[in-house]
Amino acid sequence: MPSQHLPGHLVLTGASSGLGQALALHYAAPGRLLSLSGRDGARLAGVADACRALGARVEAAQVDVTDAGAMADWLLAQDSLAPVDLLIANAGLGGAAALAPRGGEDGVQARALLAVNTLGLVNTVTPLLPRMRARRQGQLALVGSIQGDLGLPQSPVYSASKAAVRIYADGLRRLLRADGIGVTTVLPGFIDTPMSQSLQMARPFLWPADKAARRIARDIARGARYSIFPLPLRLAIGLGRALPSALTDFVLAQSLRHHRWPGPPPEGEA
Repeated sequence: MPSQHLPGHLVLTGASSGLGQALALHYAAPGRLLSLSGRDGARLAGVADACRALGARVEAAQVDVTDAGAMADWLLAQDSLAPVDLLIANAGLGGAAALAPRGGEDGVQARALLAVNTLGLVNTVTPLLPRMRARRQGQLALVGSIQGDLGLPQSPVYSASKAAVRIYADGLRRLLRADGIGVTTVLPGFIDTPMSQSLQMARPFLWPADKAARRIARDIARGARYSIFPLPLRLAIGLGRALPSALTDFVLAQSLRHHRWPGPPPEGEA
């Protein structure tokens, strides 16, 4: 998609609430087709109605990104309605569901995070790549997290799942450049959504969801490689990566002193 071209057909996953809802409302406009998916059918229907009220044509479907076959069927059907100009892979698990208990994530939690945040994103991107390449146009926006730049002790698997998104997006951007397909990697910090509100911890440099949506849309429209915000948190994480590992480990270990661990307290603790 050329950097100044507005998408005629936008596909957006995770559209039923939070950042996805804000993005859907931001892009809703007369003459635009929005293909929205989410796991909560009732909330998704509400978002679809709100977008229609703004003049957009909306196709909404309750699809689970972890179901590769269902995602492929839905994405190809939507592309057959009208060629997809912009695909935003936004669905993800986070908030309290991403916090590790004191001993670390168990296999069930780890697999759930990776299934949605990493494999779910792959399931969203891969079905449309052959068609976009054949048309030699299109834009992808892959939503990760600024936390993927630094493994936080409060959520090791979540950090890893988002780090994988960034590396995958970097590789795709370099691979697809010759095919005329742009890739923007979206790495937000804390956004004021129901997901982040579930965290019983500080959320520094918190952004409203509509502000985040405007920033992401602006960066996509100009063909940016990255959309990373807010700047103070980006600088803080960059500093953490630049410092000696022993010092970063010490600082992050200290951050656990007042952390509220999810679930029951470990044996012997009140």
